[in-house]
Amino acid sequence: MTHRLQNIKVNKNKNILISKWNKFEKKTTKKFTHSQFKMWDTLIFLIRFCVLAIPLHLIIWTGYDFHHIITITSYFTSKLLSTLGTDFFQIDNTFIITTATGTLIADIIKDCSGWKSFLTLFSLILATRHSTIKARALGIIIGIFAIFIGNIFRLATTFHLTYLKGLEIFDITHNILWQGGLIILVLAIWLFWLENIAFNKRYI
Repeated sequence: MTHRLQNIKVNKNKNILISKWNKFEKKTTKKFTHSQFKMWDTLIFLIRFCVLAIPLHLIIWTGYDFHHIITITSYFTSKLLSTLGTDFFQIDNTFIITTATGTLIADIIKDCSGWKSFLTLFSLILATRHSTIKARALGIIIGIFAIFIGNIFRLATTFHLTYLKGLEIFDITHNILWQGGLIILVLAIWLFWLENIAFNKRYI
């Protein structure tokens, strides 16, 4: 009974805060033009996004290693490499690939797991206003799956191209081409969600 009363109290306080914010926003924006209101909406989105980015810094500060995600990423990367016909040797999360210009020894570490991309998409979706919980949940589920697949493809193709072309191609592919590609993927997923799911009546 006590727990139930606490939940009712929390929900009541939450509703009061939402009501106060809605009144404040309505009063603040009532004389805004359409373009000014869009600027206001963008400002609130950016503030929410920055607040939601705090967990990123907390994770970095705690030094959490994402061991399980790294292991899964390494497993599927090795499977795709085998499918591509790459000649490699694997020790735990380390890939050893002999190329025409030398040997590549690459470790799948925390930053290779795609966790920053997951968290960025999560923040973008939650920071988007006026969408429902159902639409947000669907976007996050679809996004996590797409980013995971994209990241596996990124790693495997980087290793495979290095195997085919030599060590010189590794930095170009890994640091320039595919890091930018992952950013584009996150933005593309978010834009797809905005256009097709976020405000779709099916998910209200």
